[in-house]
Amino acid sequence: MVCLQCTATGERVCLAAEGFGNRHCFLENIADKNTPPEMSSCVFVIEQALSVRALQEMVTAMSSESGKSTQSGHRTLLYGHAVLLRHQNSNMYLACLSTSSSNDKLAFDVGLQEHSQGEACWWTIHPASKQRSEGEKVRVGDDLILVSVATERYLHTAREGTETIVNASFHLTHWSVAPFGTGSSRVKSVGYVFGGEVLRFFHGGDECLTIPPTWSDAPGQNIVVYEGGAVLNQARSLWRLELIRTKWAGGFINWGYPLRVRHITTGRYLAYNENREVYLVNKNQAPVAATAFGLRQTKDDKKIVLDEKEEEVLGAPLIKYGDTTVFLQHQETGLWLSYRTYETKKRGVGKVEEKQAIMSEEGKMDDGLEFSRSQEEESRTARVIRKCSFLFNKFIQGLDSLQKQQGEVVQFTSADLEEVIFCLEDLIAYFEQPEDDIEHEEKQNKLKALRNRQDLFQEEGILNLILETIDKINMISSTGYLVAFTGEESAQLWDAISGYLYQLLAAVIKGNHTNCAQFAQANRLDWLFSRLGSQQAAEGTGMLDVLHCVLIDSPEALNMMKEDHIKVIISLLEKHGRDPKVLDVLCSLCVGNGVAVRSSQNNICDNLLPSRSLLLQTRLVDHVASMHPNIFVGKVDGSAMFRKWYFEAMVDHCEMKSHLEPHFRVGWANTKGYVPYPGGGLKWGGNGVGDDIYSYGFDGACMWAGGRCNKVRQIDSSPFIQKGDVIGCILDLNVPLMTFTVNGIRVKGAFRNFNTDGMFYPVISFSAKLRFGNLFIVQLC
Repeated sequence: MVCLQCTATGERVCLAAEGFGNRHCFLENIADKNTPPEMSSCVFVIEQALSVRALQEMVTAMSSESGKSTQSGHRTLLYGHAVLLRHQNSNMYLACLSTSSSNDKLAFDVGLQEHSQGEACWWTIHPASKQRSEGEKVRVGDDLILVSVATERYLHTAREGTETIVNASFHLTHWSVAPFGTGSSRVKSVGYVFGGEVLRFFHGGDECLTIPPTWSDAPGQNIVVYEGGAVLNQARSLWRLELIRTKWAGGFINWGYPLRVRHITTGRYLAYNENREVYLVNKNQAPVAATAFGLRQTKDDKKIVLDEKEEEVLGAPLIKYGDTTVFLQHQETGLWLSYRTYETKKRGVGKVEEKQAIMSEEGKMDDGLEFSRSQEEESRTARVIRKCSFLFNKFIQGLDSLQKQQGEVVQFTSADLEEVIFCLEDLIAYFEQPEDDIEHEEKQNKLKALRNRQDLFQEEGILNLILETIDKINMISSTGYLVAFTGEESAQLWDAISGYLYQLLAAVIKGNHTNCAQFAQANRLDWLFSRLGSQQAAEGTGMLDVLHCVLIDSPEALNMMKEDHIKVIISLLEKHGRDPKVLDVLCSLCVGNGVAVRSSQNNICDNLLPSRSLLLQTRLVDHVASMHPNIFVGKVDGSAMFRKWYFEAMVDHCEMKSHLEPHFRVGWANTKGYVPYPGGGLKWGGNGVGDDIYSYGFDGACMWAGGRCNKVRQIDSSPFIQKGDVIGCILDLNVPLMTFTVNGIRVKGAFRNFNTDGMFYPVISFSAKLRFGNLFIVQLC
């Protein structure tokens, strides 16, 4: 693990990258000890090193898919070789990107790439001094030159205006390799504490050092406490030990080494005020004298004096997770981290005793702390929370300024909006549901990790920040200030941000009962349905996703649905068209946890069925019409009417009116109930003969009754009735029996024992343009 340093800008800086929401590299200043650098973003792992020839063979083999390269590579840096550098925080690769955002139009941007395919992620190392030659090992402190294999441009830093950028240019920049840590030491000494690791301070085995859930920067709220219970698994109890030195900053932490203690989700540093109360300070208020601490084995007043040589080494494995008890001492004053107890009242609990962290000259007997390492996924989510918290708060402050300072133009630049969009896109991908086609065990592991991310976001208040941001944007856009202050050019960016916010909200709560249950409140449900009335289709669709997630995973919210809410959803069928998402929401209203919700079902029936045409036209179908002669036959007691009847229809001409297969049936219908309804459909009234229980039809291949068909004639292609065919229909009311013939040949099927109440009459239903010959009706003795 290494850091790439340079002094080309006049200051000692490190190549750094964020990886989440921003793929471009930047420079981190490490020259000023009183301004703590973000060293974790500067760490790159030497993933692989190859000779240039071996790299070309490997790339050729991968591109032709003829096989994998036989070169396994190594991790020893040699001049003239190509190296693959992986960013430790993001697990992405340092690459020469295809974009160019600098003033130098011949230069390319340098940033992070998710995959290592091709040559874009490979860099060759060349000596900057004549004292080194090709093939030699790269030594710590050597000046070197990095050249992109893909573009043959140098890794370069340049100043453009007030900013310093990193790009791949034809201009030269000298870099040096500074060691951060070694992978072998971390593998061999798994249970020991290293610099830059994320951990928890356990006190007494059942509580840990943390900030209260109501923490803020306001006076009296910026405190640090010892707390137990659920906080042991929450992100607000995570800290990072950052050695003040920059060389071997990821080495072993030993007794007396000066370090800073950084809170992960706020990004602030541990310090104490004039009342000796421990609190958190931001980066600009964290000089070494105020924030430098040391770990001590015992409460010994004798100071540990370290020489420079001892600090500039990897160190020795001394402090172990869960086993070594340590005391935290302030380096400058010699004060010890301790606590004081006080009583406070909590709603629903009563009086409880709380412990506030303070600095003391002597402290208490039980001031000892033990370290507990955080999970990798947990620490990454905590970093994402810090990034999102900072970005959303900054964005909300900007929206507030737009709303309050109406006389002053406060511009959001396109770069600011694009940064928000990139962050939202990464967040949506971060909360993406696992694929359906993966193994069950793998899917369950991914789902468990996803639930943990969702829980951490909700516990740290990011869910509320998302809701607040949506409210601010809707409030400003509804008053018309948004376009006035941001301009029409950025309108598309604002629309994208608004749509992404709803997608993110749905992703954070999907499948998580705890997060969805937050909407089981009257004001939250009203908020959801007020957003459904948004004028923009993208927002309305996004809120449908949110509402669907809430109804599926929160039975409490399902039972709070009112008739007005259901009317709003039904109205969306007209507003957004026949959107399947609306139907999904309506379906989720009807059943919760396998139990029918009768109130919602009744409300949907009362409001939807009178205008059921809203649900019919999922696609256009041909209009089906029916016709019959003015002839009625039947079985009437005491009547001399014949009981056997036969009629036939001959097709002279058939002309299709659309691309759909034509509908054509011929048969008998009964006056007791046959009422063909052109706008009906399955179980909503007859569309043609044979679609209900009062008619019986034949289409040339199948016999139809009650909307169901039975094939009685083998024919391969449609239409089943061709020009010149003669269809005969036989009715025998004595049996009773009904059957059909095609060109004089009787089909292998018949209707028997049907109800003979009412009068029967011949019917033909069709959707094409047809011309029939003479219709012959005869009585059979």
